[in-house]
Amino acid sequence: MNRDEKAALAALLAETLEPAPPRPALRARLTARIAEYEAVKPLADIRSYDAGWTSAGAPGVEIRQLFRDKATGRATVLIRMEPGATFPAHRHGDDEQCFVLSGDIGFGELVYRQGDFVVMGKGTDHPEIRTRQGNMLLIVAGRNELI
Repeated sequence: MNRDEKAALAALLAETLEPAPPRPALRARLTARIAEYEAVKPLADIRSYDAGWTSAGAPGVEIRQLFRDKATGRATVLIRMEPGATFPAHRHGDDEQCFVLSGDIGFGELVYRQGDFVVMGKGTDHPEIRTRQGNMLLIVAGRNELI
C-alpha cells in the first residue's frame, strides 16, 4: 500500500469515529509543540518525506525548491540527476552556488564530486552539464533558467 492509499484509508477510518477530546496530558504536549513551533516561525519547513520534485526540463533531471526569498528572487533548491543525465548549456542570470551532496557533476574538463563547492558568476555561459554516477546538488541562486 503506497502513501496516498494509506492516507485515503486513514481519512475513511476517521470519518467512522466519534470525535473525542484528547486526554489532558496529550493536549498539554500538543499545545506545547504548537507553541514551540510558533515561537520559532520558520520561513520554510520542508521535510524529507514531503513531495515536491518536478522536472527541470531535461530527461533524468529533477528539481525541488526548498525556499525562495520573494523580495530578491534568490532560491535554495535541490537538483538530482540520474546517472548519465545531461542538462543543456545555459547562461546564468545571477550568481549560482552549487554544493555537491553526492555523486558527480562535470562540464568541459572540470569534474566536481561529493563535498565540492563551486560558484558560477552572473552572466557566465555554462556549457552542458553532465553526470556519470548521478548526483544530488544543493543550489543557491537568484532568478535564472531553473528557479
